[in-house]
Amino acid sequence: MNRSFDALLFDMDGLMLDTETLSCAATRRAGAELGIPVDDAMLMGMVGLSEARCARYIAEYLASEELAARLQQTSRACYRRMLEQEEIPLKTGILELLDWAASQSIPRAVATSTRREIADVKLARSGLAHYFRHTIAGDEIARTKPEPDIYLAAAALLGARPERCVVLEDSPYGMQAGIAAGARVILVPDLITPSDAQRAQALATCGDLSQALAILKTL
Repeated sequence: MNRSFDALLFDMDGLMLDTETLSCAATRRAGAELGIPVDDAMLMGMVGLSEARCARYIAEYLASEELAARLQQTSRACYRRMLEQEEIPLKTGILELLDWAASQSIPRAVATSTRREIADVKLARSGLAHYFRHTIAGDEIARTKPEPDIYLAAAALLGARPERCVVLEDSPYGMQAGIAAGARVILVPDLITPSDAQRAQALATCGDLSQALAILKTL
């Protein structure tokens, strides 16, 4: 079958794994423990950012590098415990989509803002690791999302031209990264509702990955 794409590039948190809610819960727990106010606006501003970008964002939001460092250190420890002890839920449709991609021998890679150590834990504990021979983590590139570097690197790992890749993303930052790399992006929103302008930039905006699969089968 002649497809209009050669490879699939996947975000991880919020796209394949329902971990953004875990991350928000960890930050709230850390804030409560430290007496640092954590509101919805802060949490939503962090979605899709790398750990380094989150640190800068929180410092600006709280107007304090010291408070930001304490909050991030405590929330990181809490999040790690949650990942190791609690179930990591999958997003609706991801197994169906990955099984189809594997059956069609479509090259695929993970491109996540999460640092390597944590990304490997998530992929292994969720059972998704065996679907991917290639992964790029946020601490392995110079510039993280919304810059295009991570998707350019993922395409290069697969030997695919970026413009022949389809990126699957849940966040506006991730979509910006995919588009900047020259790829087409299917947006499957998680915590953040995209604006009309953002929807217009996407190849499609889907309610879940089952809908995304239906679109991929037509390309």
